[in-house]
Amino acid sequence: MKSWSTWLVALALIVVLVGGYVGYSVTEGDKKEPDTTVKDDSGKVVASNTVAEFTEEAETSKYKNVGLFIKEFHDTYNDSLGWGGIDSVKWNEQKDIATEILNVMETIQTENQALQQDLDKISSYAKEVISGKEDKDNLLKLHRFFHDLDIEFNGYGDTKDYYNITTYKSGS
Repeated sequence: MKSWSTWLVALALIVVLVGGYVGYSVTEGDKKEPDTTVKDDSGKVVASNTVAEFTEEAETSKYKNVGLFIKEFHDTYNDSLGWGGIDSVKWNEQKDIATEILNVMETIQTENQALQQDLDKISSYAKEVISGKEDKDNLLKLHRFFHDLDIEFNGYGDTKDYYNITTYKSGS
């Protein structure tokens, strides 16, 4: 009879422990922050909406979120300047690109000071391009800012090709 009661006590203890664990898990799950991550068209997770977002006036923007804006202009600079393109710059095309960047950036809001510093620097370089100053260094810096922000903001951690030009880091 003693063995039977020992098993019964052990079983009751297991039930209490499992029930406590499940109850804790359920209540802690309710306390978690809502998922504010954003996915691009391919389903890849990009930075959270809380880092930067478009103002309400920009709802008609062709970019779903700031991460996709960064990605698109990184791709644009890869296409126009990468693989030797910097040696044969089409300045009118670069002015158009810089103008689009400034127009979109006017609609971005962020409370992240590091990201704001990077956006301000991008704006400064874009304004130089728009002004007609044909300085390839401005284009290189624009490309590098978008390159590194694409890595940091959109979570491409598996690359060794990184300029470390941004103040914003994904953990900041």
